[in-house]
Amino acid sequence: MKKPVLVIMAAGMGSRYGGMKQIDPVDEYGHIIVDFSIYDAYLAGFEEVIFVIKRENAEDFHNVIGNRIEKIMKVRYAFQELENLPEGFEVPAGRVKPWGTAHAILSCKDMIDGPFAVINADDYYGREAFKQIYDYLSVHEDNEKYQYAMVGYQLKNTLTENGSVARGVCDIDGDGKLVSVTEHTTIVKRGENAAYTEDDGKSYTDLAGDTIVSMNLWGFSKGFLSEIAYGFRDFLQEGLQHNPLKCEYYLPSVVSRLLDSNKAEVKVLLTTEKWYGVTYREDKPMVMAAVKKLEENDFYPKQLCGKLEAAANFCFEGVYKEEIPWGNGHINDTYRVTFENEQGVKKYYILQQMNKSIFKNPVELMENIVGVTEFLKRKISANGGNPERETLNVIPAKDGKPYYVDSEGEYWRAYVFIENTVSYDLIDNPEILYEGGLAFGRFQSMLADYPAKTLHETIPGFHDTRERFETFKKAVEEDVCSRVDLVREEIQFVLDREEIVDCFQDLLRSGKISFRVTHNDTKINNVLMDKDTKKGICVIDLDTVMPGAAMNDFGDAVRIGASTALEDEQNLDKVWCDLELFEACAKGFIEGCGGKLSQEEIKLLPMGARLMTYECGMRFLMDYIQGDIYFKIHRPGQNLDRARTQFKLVSDMEHKWKVMENIVKKYM
Repeated sequence: MKKPVLVIMAAGMGSRYGGMKQIDPVDEYGHIIVDFSIYDAYLAGFEEVIFVIKRENAEDFHNVIGNRIEKIMKVRYAFQELENLPEGFEVPAGRVKPWGTAHAILSCKDMIDGPFAVINADDYYGREAFKQIYDYLSVHEDNEKYQYAMVGYQLKNTLTENGSVARGVCDIDGDGKLVSVTEHTTIVKRGENAAYTEDDGKSYTDLAGDTIVSMNLWGFSKGFLSEIAYGFRDFLQEGLQHNPLKCEYYLPSVVSRLLDSNKAEVKVLLTTEKWYGVTYREDKPMVMAAVKKLEENDFYPKQLCGKLEAAANFCFEGVYKEEIPWGNGHINDTYRVTFENEQGVKKYYILQQMNKSIFKNPVELMENIVGVTEFLKRKISANGGNPERETLNVIPAKDGKPYYVDSEGEYWRAYVFIENTVSYDLIDNPEILYEGGLAFGRFQSMLADYPAKTLHETIPGFHDTRERFETFKKAVEEDVCSRVDLVREEIQFVLDREEIVDCFQDLLRSGKISFRVTHNDTKINNVLMDKDTKKGICVIDLDTVMPGAAMNDFGDAVRIGASTALEDEQNLDKVWCDLELFEACAKGFIEGCGGKLSQEEIKLLPMGARLMTYECGMRFLMDYIQGDIYFKIHRPGQNLDRARTQFKLVSDMEHKWKVMENIVKKYM
């Protein structure tokens, strides 16, 4: 059975809205309504789309939509033209209005060779609706009758506050089959219900809010095209006689004729989805608010087509099925994507959009990651381990590169998803933190003979605390968001500890300690633990793998792992450095390093904890002062809360300093 094709009717100029509404953005990222339909349709399984447009709009449509969609789906164009009439008919003088939705579908009859779904370009239908229609068309074929489908919406979920709308009102039998559909061109909202008029408002007939209506999301077999062509001549003979300039040939009228003649059955696929559309210019703020809410809830990514384009251009196995946001990182946008092969076996991958505003050279970043992971694979294999599970495995793009650049210039990468693992944001079990420290220590050990200075600096001066300190002071001086007066106490906390900012950089520059391959983002949730054994198996998030000091990696692990609260805890009474957890991390890290650290480096591990916590708090505070431009936030003041938790930890470490030093000495 042939795969269903999606037909999008986009020839209407939106006369009531006052412009080409199909090409009008509805969010801050420049998406138009049809972008969301295509995204949802792709997730449902559609792989080909036919746009029905006006020929004079072809260039605009191709530039605004086609160029992007062609990266993820097969795209073709059909032109709805007034002159496309049966032999013997001519366009009436003065007629400019298209011939209607049925005529739009007739325009692409030579392109369709199987089942197809039909939608309007300027309507938002909801993800469930596309899944319903695709699944139906994928398994149903015509028998003695045509087997069609229609997604039925509750009328109250399709109305606007700003004027009348046209809707096909449905009569449905007890088997969920469509009995008839009646097109009402002037329906107005009345509270939770509605009413329609057929005499220019002289009288109205009430309609219940839960009345099922057609929003022109239909599913047809190929034979429907012949039926449209057959009925078009009869329509013209009557329509041109009574209303030559405005008569329209509607899809529901064709369906009704087939139902009346008992030639077709139409299954009504009921949905509670909310329909959105820009029928009038005044509707746009409501649509934008609805879209924004969906995006804020991660129902849609910021770059719709970019993600699908990227997914289509990596060497994944199978057919794209779904994606979900993954993890809680502050920098990149990460998704777990699911692909399914012909046998129904699912395979999972991590798809990630790299943040170019943070990582200025994604190509060099990926060179680092490929170099380190390939090196680790050889080490793991030589030690009898499982390189498919114990390090990241980069999936190449179809052009062979370890990344893909989408049509918007965004950089993407992909990894094999490591199954049956878990990571921890907050730890109260010393054994878990021991495993995390052990994993980061092994990472150091396996890379001890990797040429550290061949690595690119993906973020120059990342742990140059002196440079961070000077940049912080400049941000305070500039006070671009007028927030400095709100955080005077926190600023003074940073300034009072200037004496520690140079301790590691001075030792590295003097050669007293060695540059090593360091991870530089050793939050404990960057270690994947086996779900069953709770053993640390894989260190992830390698964006900041660079030359650095081993103490920094230990310190960052303690900063998160030994804290008694989450990084953005607002109640500071809950925040302190748990010494039992600190010892578990120190024991694991030193053991994992396997003798590769010098005695001086081990002695400095407590300073690593203090310095990294201080530095990170300073960075959070600076980001708050500058307007939250670096770290992602999910609520106002979150970066300030993050800074305060770090400073509370620093203070607590300072009070426990001698104890921390003595703990480390036990494992020297």
